[in-house]
Amino acid sequence: MNRMSLHRPLGLILACGFAAIVLLFVAGAFALIAFAGIELWGAVQPGTGQSLGARFNVVLGSVAMLTIAMAALVLADTVAEDEFKSEPRLGMQARIRRVLARFLVVVIVSLAIESLVAVFKMVHDDPANISEAAFIAFAAAALLAAWGLFLRWDRAKEHTETKD
Repeated sequence: MNRMSLHRPLGLILACGFAAIVLLFVAGAFALIAFAGIELWGAVQPGTGQSLGARFNVVLGSVAMLTIAMAALVLADTVAEDEFKSEPRLGMQARIRRVLARFLVVVIVSLAIESLVAVFKMVHDDPANISEAAFIAFAAAALLAAWGLFLRWDRAKEHTETKD
């Protein structure tokens, strides 16, 4: 067997695996959207006897679920685009940079939203533990700073390589 005959079945298996991952990301996102909708409906329905604080916590939980669903949808789109719609003229480093950038944007935005949800929840439930929410915000800020450094160093390296 030559190398080309082995590459084709392996490529097909990998493509099926990536397609399954994309479908499961999308299915998980829609399940989270449905759960968030059900929770939100229960929180805003009059006459349930819930206190305003309890309703507020349910709404915050719904926002957190929707944030995770958004992240799952963006990641599904990123994987699908990179594996199935990728432009062949893009180099491997450009593809890696694009996928990494989209992934980090999703993670950073999700962490920022999650930290806001945690701050609101801690302020109402237990203000003494608000530092836990601050750690989530710090993680988002640290990731953003690290990503900026990566982009700066990568661009400088790319500029040096094109000069040579």
